[in-house]
Amino acid sequence: MKRVILFVLSCSLITTIYSQKIVKEHYTVSGGLLGGANFSEFRITENNPTGIDYNTKIGWSAGGWINFPISKAFSIEPQLMYSSYTYRASTTTTLLLNDGKIRYASVPLLFKFHAGDKFAITAGPQVDFVSSVEDKNNLAQRDDIKKTSFSAFGGIEVFPHGRVTFFGRYIHGLSNMDARGSEAGAMQYKNQNIQAGLKIKLFGKKVPGDSDGDGISDPNDKCPNQVGTAKYDGCPIPDTDGDGINDELDRCPTQAGTAKYNGCPIPDTDGDGINDENDKCINQAGTAKYNGCPIPDTDGDGVNDENDRCPNEAGPASRNGCPATDSDKDGVNDDEDRCPDVPGSRTNNGCPDVPANVSKTIGTAAQNITFGANNAKLTTKSTASLNQLVAVMKENPTLKVKIEGHTSNAGNETTNMTVSENRAAAVKTYLVSKGISEDRITVEGFGGTTPISDNSSAAGRTKNNRVEIRIVY
Repeated sequence: MKRVILFVLSCSLITTIYSQKIVKEHYTVSGGLLGGANFSEFRITENNPTGIDYNTKIGWSAGGWINFPISKAFSIEPQLMYSSYTYRASTTTTLLLNDGKIRYASVPLLFKFHAGDKFAITAGPQVDFVSSVEDKNNLAQRDDIKKTSFSAFGGIEVFPHGRVTFFGRYIHGLSNMDARGSEAGAMQYKNQNIQAGLKIKLFGKKVPGDSDGDGISDPNDKCPNQVGTAKYDGCPIPDTDGDGINDELDRCPTQAGTAKYNGCPIPDTDGDGINDENDKCINQAGTAKYNGCPIPDTDGDGVNDENDRCPNEAGPASRNGCPATDSDKDGVNDDEDRCPDVPGSRTNNGCPDVPANVSKTIGTAAQNITFGANNAKLTTKSTASLNQLVAVMKENPTLKVKIEGHTSNAGNETTNMTVSENRAAAVKTYLVSKGISEDRITVEGFGGTTPISDNSSAAGRTKNNRVEIRIVY
């Protein structure tokens, strides 16, 4: 009963230690059978004056084992063995056991230090319970042998995690096996045993690590340091556009978006470059300046306020959004009215219609204005025509005229141009002197560039030395 209790306590302790969660590559609990050969003898200590010695003899062991890995490099392994030790002394002197066998129920507790998967060093204590004694000389009795003894051992294992393991160890007895008392003298008999054999693993395996805890072992995990899924070989579900929403939930996997829109960008319904959340006119293309709305058209004339010079008055684009004006109220808009401040007729482009007699009078008067030869001095006979022109302009106070001076081709071109300008100016000076406003008269010289007659005759040249008066507005 004591043996069973001791074994159960040992296993309970190991199980408690082993209960820690292993998250990296590890071995599971394993176990199996073992068998081996014992090369045993008694080691006599204390009083041995004659140097009595035992010969090493061969016995055997068989049993089972169970291994509890604590870490990748350390495990604890209790074993339960039935062993037969053979003893033979090289003397005829009566000893505790000269020639015989002792059979034990042995419980070694191995502390194993692993150097990888191929080699381990073992050490630990061993408890032996005597099962039977066999003496060929019929001298030793079972009661002469101590029923329980203790040993320490150390050894090695080759392929400690393999299906078949080779082991060897030296077992050094610590207890005196002599239970006869003082009448036997002071000699002490302690076990000494070299054990070698094989272990067969019946259960247990190597569990690959799962560094990221995603349930996919590291050898099969292409992303062992990232929690992933089996579908993606242990890698996280991809996020192609890097928006933090994995592709399986992202309706726009190649465009960065937001969770609110299932991974798609914030929509821009009207395509104006301003997303709907910031666009106050989501169905009308607009500008950022107006929060996504079109540039306003306050007066509704089709010309937006930024281009409308009259944003509060409807007007056509041709007038930059301003309404047409008619300052003189003659029915002809100012931009088409050559006389915007004087009421006129549409047939005369907004200017007053000139009576035929006025046009005729002015034309006749101009024909009778003459100058000295090759100069701009008005002749005396021109006075009547000039006064007639003054009278017409006074009778028609809105009338404006343009006086054009001309010459023949006599003389050089530069001189003729100057003379023509001076002739037109001389007529203007006369009219102004008679009370006609200067701003009603414009002048221009043309030199000999626009003849009305042949310059090859004196009569023709006389006709070309002239002024012409045009009614203008």
